[in-house]
Amino acid sequence: MREPREINFSELTFRTAILDSLLANIAVLDPAGEILAVNLSWKEFAKANQLNDANLGVGANYLDVCRAASLDPNARAALQGIRAVMSGDRSSFYLKYPCHSPREVRWFALRASPLVDYPHFVVVSHENITEQVLARIGGRPRR
Repeated sequence: MREPREINFSELTFRTAILDSLLANIAVLDPAGEILAVNLSWKEFAKANQLNDANLGVGANYLDVCRAASLDPNARAALQGIRAVMSGDRSSFYLKYPCHSPREVRWFALRASPLVDYPHFVVVSHENITEQVLARIGGRPRR
């Protein structure tokens, strides 16, 4: 295991700007599943979809949200995969899933990876892959 890094606040600001520049929705989870940090795309997605901080903002428990949706096989798979990354049983986790809204048909790819230098912490990202899915299935499906 690596030695913990010293915090350089100017570097931290630069890294935050990098994360906020990414289109993927990104959150950092602690070992219990609490959301510690999110990027700008995550915040904008939440706002556009009327999700408040209690649901999926900083301080919410991402694993609890997955548990609450456990009737959905994708939510169960996400919970199991993220927990496996947290425990070190998996080096990463990837899941494609539908996430349709009342206004649009869409798909996302969830990735979970360990946070470097922080055992049992996980970075979760959700990338919109709708264009790739529609290209593969040949157009816009009906809902």
